[in-house]
Amino acid sequence: MSTSREAPRPHKRAEFVVELTTRSAQKGWRDCLAVARNATVDAWDRLTTAPTLEDERLYRLKADFATGSHDGETLERWQYKITNGGRIWYFVVLTGGGLVATRVG
Repeated sequence: MSTSREAPRPHKRAEFVVELTTRSAQKGWRDCLAVARNATVDAWDRLTTAPTLEDERLYRLKADFATGSHDGETLERWQYKITNGGRIWYFVVLTGGGLVATRVG
């Protein structure tokens, strides 16, 4: 399918929106899609529907990495394992229904 005719993936109103806030996160996302497309799409599906439901792939970070700041607010930092080597670090912003990915790769 041509890129110009490709429909963007729709979101349900209850789903979270993924925001890649740094150039590094944007590049990491493209790199993950290039090498592990299916696993990255699975990550997208999981993060937009249940970004805080912990299991072996998705969990809160601990110790020095447990929190971080976004827009002046201190938030819990989460990690999703795309593959054994690929990770997404993110914050969940509940007020705006957003998920802010700060590191992907």
